This record gives sequence, C-alpha cells and structure tokens, in this order.
Amino acid sequence: MSWVHLTNVSGNRKVGPIKVTTTEKSSCPAECGVMDECYAGGGPLAIHWNKVGEGQRGDNWEAFTKRVRRFHKNELWRHNQAGDLPPNEDGKLDEQKCEQLANAASHTNGWTYTHYDPTDSHNNSVIKAMNEVGGLVVNLSADTMEQAETYHELGIAPVTVVLPEDAPDMGNKTPNGLPIVICPAQTQDDMACNRCKLCQVQDRKSIVGFKAHGSRRKKLSAKLLDESVTV
Repeated sequence: MSWVHLTNVSGNRKVGPIKVTTTEKSSCPAECGVMDECYAGGGPLAIHWNKVGEGQRGDNWEAFTKRVRRFHKNELWRHNQAGDLPPNEDGKLDEQKCEQLANAASHTNGWTYTHYDPTDSHNNSVIKAMNEVGGLVVNLSADTMEQAETYHELGIAPVTVVLPEDAPDMGNKTPNGLPIVICPAQTQDDMACNRCKLCQVQDRKSIVGFKAHGSRRKKLSAKLLDESVTV
C-alpha cells in the first residue's frame, strides 16, 4: 500500500527544521546491499519506522501525495529519511505512483534516494522520468565505488555512495577518478541539509559520500572494508 508518514518539522539537527517523510519498510528493494546495516534499523527512528509500517502513523499513498501538492512553492523537503519509492507487484518501481509523486512535488525543492536498481530498464525509465519532471530530485544510492561509477555513467540522476565511518573528510575519489564530496553535515558541525542542499542539485558532477553512521555504523564499516571498497 505504501504507507507514508510526514513530519512537518524535523527534529534531526543534521537535517534541519524542514519537512521529512518516512515510508514503510516494505518499500525497500531486495537488492539493497545495506539492508541489514541500515542506520534506520536502530534507535528511535527504527521504532518510528515500524509504527509507520504497522499503519499506526502516516497516510496512504493517495492522501500523502495530496499533502505534497499543498507544500509551498520551492519548499525544501526530504522524502524518505527511511524507506524507498513505492514498488509494484514485481518488486520494481511502481511507475504510476512514482509519476504521481513527481507531479505532486513539481513545484517544490525536494530530494530523495533510491536503492532500486537503475540498470534495470524499467527502473531506469521511471527514475529518469521523475527527474525530468523536476521538483523532487531522485538520487541513486550506490553501495560500492564501482557501483557508483556505473550509476554515474547512466546519466539519469545524481549519485550517492556509502563509505566506512573512518573515511577521510576530503580527497575521496572513485577508482576512475570521480570526485566524492563527503556529506557536509558529517564534516561541519554547523551544517545541515536545510543549508547544504547538495543532494537537491540534480546536475551536480560530484558523487556525495555518506560515512556509515547510526547504531549500526561499525557493522556497515566492517562490511564495506570486507568488500574491499577503496577510499
């Protein structure tokens, strides 16, 4: 059903006082490589996420997109502090629902991330179409450097990649030399999403790197190092 909760003012200091959403856990694709190490799987966010999935908090998809249509023009917001875009019965992106969201958010300045495989022709087409509408920028979430390069070459969306928690703050590049900018909210004490807005830049050339964070950061860092991710 794609149950979604809207928080009108985020209390997360790394995000800032903007609207954020949480989509039920079943929205996450099976191909997500960090499912077991997801930062949203622990702490208070995990409790909230579970309640959304149980239908105790939030709205159904139709009600949610109606609320998005009422956002102010150019309003900055983050879709999915946890969860992903809505899937269809085949486990791929639901084209109709994704189009509905993109159109509802076309007057805003939003951003989100997806772990749905963009090399799949169906997912690729849906993501590309969403970004062509504008308003809500869909970032491709990569789990390795090599994957980040592959996604970047697709040219349909900006790319992010997860890194070990001890990755350096500056000078990171992919094996083929693509620049990686560590999330400024992780490297600057006075920075937050509402000021940075880097993930909302659709045509950026750099890849945004997120250091492993949250209660499962050490587990994720160990996994990334085991897979020989080069930083």
